Amino acid sequence: MIPAIPSIPSVGASESLGAAQATTSSSAAGTATDAASSSSFANMLGQAIDSLNGATNNATNLGLEAAAGNASVADATVASTEADLDTQLASALTDKAVTALNTIMNMQA
Repeated sequence: MIPAIPSIPSVGASESLGAAQATTSSSAAGTATDAASSSSFANMLGQAIDSLNGATNNATNLGLEAAAGNASVADATVASTEADLDTQLASALTDKAVTALNTIMNMQA
């Protein structure tokens, strides 16, 4: 079984990277942990989607506050760029996953 790919941490979550790698390594070590690793992947995917949603909501809120004069335009720009980069990463990963799935489906036994 191929071990699960660890999630890409955000800049502020670098201290949890070691824990995520240790969890991934320990779940991939055993052969009887297939169900645990798939639920771990599902949890990581859900957390990534929640993080993307939070980044876009933060960018929207800061944009509205900047338009009202309650927040810095620079902060709104940074939040918007971060949300844009997160969205581009999610889109690229989705494209790669679809390409990989199509490649697997086209294989002949």
